[in-house]
Amino acid sequence: MAAPQAPAPNLVRYLDIRDRIQDGDLFLWRGQYKSSEIFEDLTRAFYSHAAIAARWHDRWMVLQAEAHVETVPLSYAIATYPGRVDWYRLKREVIPNHQEVVGGTLAEAKADLGLPFGAVDLLKSLWARFTRKFLPNARVAKALFCSEYVHRCFRTGGLDLTGKSDIDTMPQDIANCRYIEYVATVEHNPTDPGDRTRDEVPTE
Repeated sequence: MAAPQAPAPNLVRYLDIRDRIQDGDLFLWRGQYKSSEIFEDLTRAFYSHAAIAARWHDRWMVLQAEAHVETVPLSYAIATYPGRVDWYRLKREVIPNHQEVVGGTLAEAKADLGLPFGAVDLLKSLWARFTRKFLPNARVAKALFCSEYVHRCFRTGGLDLTGKSDIDTMPQDIANCRYIEYVATVEHNPTDPGDRTRDEVPTE
């Protein structure tokens, strides 16, 4: 089966979209790391990472499960990423209680900060995909990988993005979700991280 095709890139500068981003929007990433390429090949997917955007005072932050569940400035996360970064927006018109969903999602996202990266969960999920077994949701999260974290946060907030369990959800499943839509691909130069104290992304 062929891997999903990427959305045709609508290239934008971060400064041009910063005021249009909203709490709960999603950023999906296609990496050029060797580990990202292996992951994309194994899962027959275009994307290898997923994260949630949230405003913190005057900065946009990204909530993500990477080395651990963390929050970092969105602009810096984009600027330093060796690969494509796509902005997806919630289709708020098809989510009647979207304000409550976003509020609950971000509350769970903040509560999970500091948890370790769920490497074991990721391996279980990959194995389950090949063996076509279903993995149930954990009642208490002890470790999470990127898309498991995103799905858990939205499910806890009241919106089931994929109809799958958290641990069975991969970044591509989130991209395919009917509640979100691709908006743009953010231009950046990963060789120039810029000044992380400034909410901007250097471009080539």
